[in-house]
Amino acid sequence: MNILIIHYHLRAGGVTRVIESQAKILREQGHEVQIASSGPLEEWAKPGLIVPELDYGTEGTIPAERLLELKSDLWIIHNPTLGLNANYPKMIEIAALAEVPILMQIHDFVEDGRPENYQLVIGNKRLYPTARHVHYATINRRDLEVLKTAGVPASRVHFLPNAVNPPEIKKRISENPFLFYPVRGIRRKNLGELCLLAAHAPPKTRFAVALRSGPEEPAFIHDDWVSFAEKEQLPIDFNVVSNHPDSFIDLLEKATHLVTTSISEGFGLTFLDPAFLNKPLIGRDLPQITCDFVGYGTLYKSIPVSLDTLPGLEKEYREKLSQTMLDYGRTLNVAELDYAWSQFSAGGKIDFGNLPEEFQRKVILDNPLPELSAWLERALRKKAKEVDISPWTLKSYSKNLDKIVNAIGAPSDLGWISPERILTQFLAPEKFHFLRSRLNPPDTPPTND
Repeated sequence: MNILIIHYHLRAGGVTRVIESQAKILREQGHEVQIASSGPLEEWAKPGLIVPELDYGTEGTIPAERLLELKSDLWIIHNPTLGLNANYPKMIEIAALAEVPILMQIHDFVEDGRPENYQLVIGNKRLYPTARHVHYATINRRDLEVLKTAGVPASRVHFLPNAVNPPEIKKRISENPFLFYPVRGIRRKNLGELCLLAAHAPPKTRFAVALRSGPEEPAFIHDDWVSFAEKEQLPIDFNVVSNHPDSFIDLLEKATHLVTTSISEGFGLTFLDPAFLNKPLIGRDLPQITCDFVGYGTLYKSIPVSLDTLPGLEKEYREKLSQTMLDYGRTLNVAELDYAWSQFSAGGKIDFGNLPEEFQRKVILDNPLPELSAWLERALRKKAKEVDISPWTLKSYSKNLDKIVNAIGAPSDLGWISPERILTQFLAPEKFHFLRSRLNPPDTPPTND
């Protein structure tokens, strides 16, 4: 089978890692694989097709005819509905009408806390095609249920957890705790909470974040935390891999622990990599993701902060929640806002991870949390747990992918699932999160160059 994999780009990141594994496995299964993206064209991605119009943005039209000329037997499109390029829905419609079998691989939803992206697709009723020859794959069970609830037939949506294939590392013994966060420092990675952990960590503990935020969002959130950490002399280093790519392996080897403070993930790679590397993991739990692998790491569900220490938060909450609803074409009346706040502030405690950045900084400066210090001290003493990693091996992924590829049916009439049926599953006041609301950039934010 000739298979075309399509993504916005092949820059370093989680989806690119998935595509690399996917292409390798498909080739091992005997398929011919080409990858179309805006680049860069690494050796593993060849043969590849550079199509600049596939990258983030709205300028120009994606040359679907050029892709159709490849006469592929199957298109696998990664994150096609994420609102990062307003021309993807039309490209997919053209291909589906040309009876090209398509697998839409969903890593994230534009309806799930991405208000800026949503502006590019708002009103577009043709985001989610449905036909016998158009299937979906999700990387977690929550998203599988979202699509089924929205109306995608169960036979056309598949659970395809990512393969975990971390690099081989040597075992090293470190005298002092070194906690590595192997991610890009984008907003939902919750760098403020990492600074909070650093402020409460035992002496001689050090933290590091792999990379600065990427081009999909402004860098000022990341850079503000860098400045804050430097000013307060917190034991954190940022962007440690950017100028020295080879140092990533060295940092993994050096790390005594991996750490996560993320408030949202499409897939639990953050939770699985440590198990494969035999490194202890500490940090924030995400039950909607970790339900597939309970027990991986020493994790907390929240860091409660007294509402009494957060003057002005209610005003900020009402403004941001109202703005978020408006961004998605909805409004709340005063009574609905009152009720939402009463639920958000119930018990007089707020989770640190769901505070806006300026409030997070205040807590770090003014509100020591002795319970967190004690928890960290205990957590750092724990060893890596032995867990079953077989469901996330390349072998398991290969079997799952083969079943899905062969399940895609003969062409049929094309229809669309209403995007509203996706949106209503995510857009509820009780699901509001400050770190997933619209950014208010400074007058001249730094670039991502």
